[in-house]
Amino acid sequence: MGHGDLKPEVYPSAAYIPVGIGGKRASHEPRPLNIHTHTHTHTLHPPWTIQESREAALTRVGAPEGRTKEQAADNFQIFLQSIPENDIIIYSDGSKLDSGQTGGGFVGFQANSQILRHSFPLGPNKEVFDAEAEAARAGLEAAAAHPTAQRASNLWICLDNLEVAIHLLSSTTGSSQAVFEEFRTLADTWPTRRRLPQTERGSIRIRWVPGHADIPGNEAADQAAKEGANKTPSSSLPWSYAALKRHTKSHDFLKAQTHWQSAAPQAYQDLEITTFPRRPEELKLPHPLLGRILAARSKHGDFADYHERFNHQDAHLSCRCGTRKSPIHFIFCQIAKRKAPRFPGNLSEVIPFLLGTPKGAIQLAAWFSETQFFEDICPRRPPS
Repeated sequence: MGHGDLKPEVYPSAAYIPVGIGGKRASHEPRPLNIHTHTHTHTLHPPWTIQESREAALTRVGAPEGRTKEQAADNFQIFLQSIPENDIIIYSDGSKLDSGQTGGGFVGFQANSQILRHSFPLGPNKEVFDAEAEAARAGLEAAAAHPTAQRASNLWICLDNLEVAIHLLSSTTGSSQAVFEEFRTLADTWPTRRRLPQTERGSIRIRWVPGHADIPGNEAADQAAKEGANKTPSSSLPWSYAALKRHTKSHDFLKAQTHWQSAAPQAYQDLEITTFPRRPEELKLPHPLLGRILAARSKHGDFADYHERFNHQDAHLSCRCGTRKSPIHFIFCQIAKRKAPRFPGNLSEVIPFLLGTPKGAIQLAAWFSETQFFEDICPRRPPS
């Protein structure tokens, strides 16, 4: 039996930062917070409660499990053909615009005909994860109330967000807890709905769909979700846990950037060094090489001006080439030029690149190692 033939079982309800570079500064300050938030607790489900394993949940929803998107799409199309004609299939999706507005939408099919379609706005206080969960819950509610539900044994909820899919009939301590609880409560009532005598009680089934794979139902749900995000909610909705976490993180980052722009040493400002990214790649360099680069950035190191400033009587102020040591002497050193090719480009661009970006710092460290610049050419103390 292939992946596309799987019929998942129903699960019962029951920073040292300043060395970093690059990044675009935010163009606006974060908007003020509305403190009205959804209730969220990490102890909603006690740790001694028997939980479904992630592996079991992934199998239950038909997760990709190493398949390519094309393979998963083909398997899903085959799987659709195995669903009884009278079962209802709901495709749900969530969307978030560049403006931050979110929305959800769903479409429903039965006997190869569309019987449901709806879109709704959620405003700026949600994330796509929340919108996906809201759309699945709304789709389930609409399908259960539809007159033709009495002819359907099972109700299939199909969505392309794997994390939402595995939590719809399981427990979660993440965002949109109340929505997932409502979904499970609605799912419990499906077998008790009014139905025709020959119709089985059935259950709610969850199925993952590969997104943007030309699956008509999923594409229709995606379009409905975008329409929802473009609408304006009638009132401000509470912040979700995921959205509040994202906003707080962004707010802290912008505050740090603002402070850094005023407090950064002039040398760092000249190189346009910011606090982003948090873990720049140059931090992985060997400490001796990283130390040389940080010294050149800060101008605090084995440099003539630095030694004279602090009256270091025993310091050697010149390179072996006879030139005074400086943070960017490696660019001009005649011995180094003969030993290894000079960095190409204009100095006004080369120096900020080498000292002001993670990629440039890594290249510079490799050049230092290749030329043995600080060991042989411009050592702290000349050979005896």
